[in-house]
Amino acid sequence: MKYTLLEVLEMAVQTEKAGRAFYQTAARATSDRNTGQVFLFLADEEEKHIRTFEDLARAVKETPEEQPWNWAEAALYLKAITDSRYFLDESKALALAREAATPAQAVTVALGFEKETLLFYNQLLDMVGPAAMPTVGALIAEEKKHICRLQELKETLDNPAPTSEGRKA
Repeated sequence: MKYTLLEVLEMAVQTEKAGRAFYQTAARATSDRNTGQVFLFLADEEEKHIRTFEDLARAVKETPEEQPWNWAEAALYLKAITDSRYFLDESKALALAREAATPAQAVTVALGFEKETLLFYNQLLDMVGPAAMPTVGALIAEEKKHICRLQELKETLDNPAPTSEGRKA
């Protein structure tokens, strides 16, 4: 299956919408205040990414340029990414958020989602024209920050700090 750049950008929009739905649902479901705050922050980030990809799609429609990519070569790679458990539509994202029994489980799912998204955006960087490269590059940098923030949160949840009585919280 071949994808046009507009179709790939639409996949990116749908991915961000799924991420937003996951983070909003997980934030409401978590019992850990810090985890909820991180999830709400990430939901806001996903919203910004939705607008960015919609803007990129508008720019492609308004000023189409020759894309430096062999789409046939990319099709299998894109399919492998989009078939992943973590490359979600909104209904799957909501189900995964609801199934997470603990904040740590929700963070683990979020890490998987962000890693798959990063793979997809790295591939997207090779597909867009020169004008869009800085924007996609900035999104990649943000996704890396999300992964770092989630990893730090996961480590905090996996290794709670001792309380004043010497017990773990």
